[in-house]
Amino acid sequence: MQQQPNVIALPADFVQQPGNLPAHCTRHGRPAARRVDFTLQSKVKIEGSRVRQVGALGAAGMADRLGQHGRKVRVTQVKGWPLCRTCARTRASWLAVSAVMFFGGLLAFAGSLLTGILAEQGTVRWLAGVAVAGFVLLVLAAFPFHYGSLPRLVGAHTAPDGGSVRVVNPSEAFVAELPRG
Repeated sequence: MQQQPNVIALPADFVQQPGNLPAHCTRHGRPAARRVDFTLQSKVKIEGSRVRQVGALGAAGMADRLGQHGRKVRVTQVKGWPLCRTCARTRASWLAVSAVMFFGGLLAFAGSLLTGILAEQGTVRWLAGVAVAGFVLLVLAAFPFHYGSLPRLVGAHTAPDGGSVRVVNPSEAFVAELPRG
């Protein structure tokens, strides 16, 4: 395993095989309460100016940018990543908050629009405020969803070439169980 200060690089072939990863959490170093499979996607640097490509060329410029993204992005399937009870609980909590915000916002937005259609003229004014609040809640649900994402929770991301998965600030227990070499 290639090591840098506070970052370890695990070969993509290593993380794609179930049972290869240590039995301790990357963040806390506690024994794994469960193992999860997920996908990591590399970050892509698109060449050229966005304004020039999209603004001047319109749809053709956007298609070129999407084509560049498709050619450059690398995806790594991670199998059996260890999560301790704290990490699993944190993930479940953030995803629950996100779901409540999203579906509550959707209910408030759609419900106020439906009520506005069916209600008398005088009650429509306050329903606009409920619709706006519901829409804002829908949009803000993305933040707790991000906080509950596995890559953020475990501190892992794919290298730009897709050959390895980099883990930032792994626990000592996680690192100690990795094969040397």
